[in-house]
Amino acid sequence: MAAAHLPRIPVFVFPLLVFLGVHVPPSHGSPAPAPLPLTSYDPSICLETKCGGIDIRYPFYRSSATRETPDYKSNYSCGYTDLEISCQGEWPIRTPVIQLGGDNYTVLDIIYENHTIILADSDVLGVAKCPAVRHNMSFDDMWLYNASSNDNLTFFFGCNHTSGGLGMYQINCVGFNSPFGSGPSFVFTPDVQAPEHDLVCNKTVSVPVIKSELLTLVASNLDTFTSGGYGDVLKKGFELVWNYTDRDQCYQQCEQSHGQCAYSSSREFLGCLCNDGKSLWKSN
Repeated sequence: MAAAHLPRIPVFVFPLLVFLGVHVPPSHGSPAPAPLPLTSYDPSICLETKCGGIDIRYPFYRSSATRETPDYKSNYSCGYTDLEISCQGEWPIRTPVIQLGGDNYTVLDIIYENHTIILADSDVLGVAKCPAVRHNMSFDDMWLYNASSNDNLTFFFGCNHTSGGLGMYQINCVGFNSPFGSGPSFVFTPDVQAPEHDLVCNKTVSVPVIKSELLTLVASNLDTFTSGGYGDVLKKGFELVWNYTDRDQCYQQCEQSHGQCAYSSSREFLGCLCNDGKSLWKSN
């Protein structure tokens, strides 16, 4: 029985097939159904850097490492908008600083493995022993949230009336100056119910501290707490955790496939920055 003969494919078709096979662009960090426009960017803005001994890398970024978008309408960062770190001071003494609620906080450490950043109020670090906090700690929770490892210290400044039994909580640190008027000032640990109705004061401020640091100090020597020990706890800082979700556009179009997200200063997701210098920008 004669073998069947398949029709021959014209020779000119083979180069076309090869061309199509090698020129289909691969997907870089964008599993979304509607692909983003492909262009290029300066990959140096995503490089890991150091400031004051602290490693700064995605999703954090240096304030000096921003670039203009392809349409030149705004700047973008390689990282989450609120996680901008400025490197302050003159070399070789540089200090990494992040702003929360308009106030400066010094970065003491970033633990990337468990998404934790340790911060201290920059105002208290410059004082030798007896710092006075001037503001509550506030921040937007789009990317950051309070860690369970924190507790709060509550300060009452410039009080003009006291009731009995509060002397052990009065700050008696040599060199302490209340930023909110004269009169005695007090500091209360979380296990003490602050007597707000028994104190008439100019200002009340509550700030986070690391719970384990506070417990260690109180357990070892409670008597030194109001004479400067509270300052040691403040200088150890507090912990925040940065958040990400696998349901947002940044994760689905970038991070899921090892890309890095570009954000505007107004927190808008702009596109994906890929490791090969290519970028995929969101359509307007």
